[in-house]
Amino acid sequence: MTRVIVHAGFHKTGTTSLQSFLKRNTDALAPYAAIYLQRALKRARYLGRIYGQRPVFWRRWMFRRGFREFLASIPDAPTIVISRESFSGMMLGYRGARLRRCRRYASMAIPLAREIIELRRRFGPEVEIEFLYTTREGESFLKSTWGHVLRTSRLTLDYESFRASFGALPDLEAEAREIAEAIAPVPVFIAPLESFGPDRFGPARALLDMLDLPAEVEAGLKPAMRNNPGQSEALSQRFLEMNRGSLRGRALYSAKETLAMDERPAATRRKPKYPKAGQQS
Repeated sequence: MTRVIVHAGFHKTGTTSLQSFLKRNTDALAPYAAIYLQRALKRARYLGRIYGQRPVFWRRWMFRRGFREFLASIPDAPTIVISRESFSGMMLGYRGARLRRCRRYASMAIPLAREIIELRRRFGPEVEIEFLYTTREGESFLKSTWGHVLRTSRLTLDYESFRASFGALPDLEAEAREIAEAIAPVPVFIAPLESFGPDRFGPARALLDMLDLPAEVEAGLKPAMRNNPGQSEALSQRFLEMNRGSLRGRALYSAKETLAMDERPAATRRKPKYPKAGQQS
């Protein structure tokens, strides 16, 4: 019987750290789980985000087709781990259909989770499917989200205005419970980012607990790295000024990415990318 663990979000909850950990330890984990991240997921890696931008039936169908393509490309394995935050939809804070700011995950994540349960079509009705959602306290999550949207779009709201646009703070644990109820009896595990504390594996601890590795194997794993640290308050304010200024399009994005890279430790710097279509605010 095949077991599939799907880490499906949420954004800004240590997902980059968890995925980096899996990538660093792929070889060590290979006897216990086949791991699929990023480009290995083929078109499915971004079709969940596209569905979240405008959750209409034909975009859901596109995600279904993309996920089927991914499943058809992988071999059988006793245990499979898939991690992709866009499987919960679009990051909150961006504008989606009718330029409305995305404020909740459940309405996007539930249809996507139901499509992911398509795994039964690939591996048979006896496949054991488990979902993992990492979460984060509302204020901390929203502050991190604001910084990200500020950097990758022309958002002109300061944090207080951005926060006010949500009304109540996001409650990611409540959303994960709503998803769990909607897709029951498929098990859903909820792991708050704050619970990992000084654990050397960071948010990947939740996944390791699900895998239940031998103690000697776990002891030999490389620790998690903080790959996507938040920007400083000063840099966020600089981005806000730039978004309210005269620069537009690629020139604005490139200027912000240059500033962001200058602030990051050298080991975490990446070549700037132009923002994906639909990531505007």
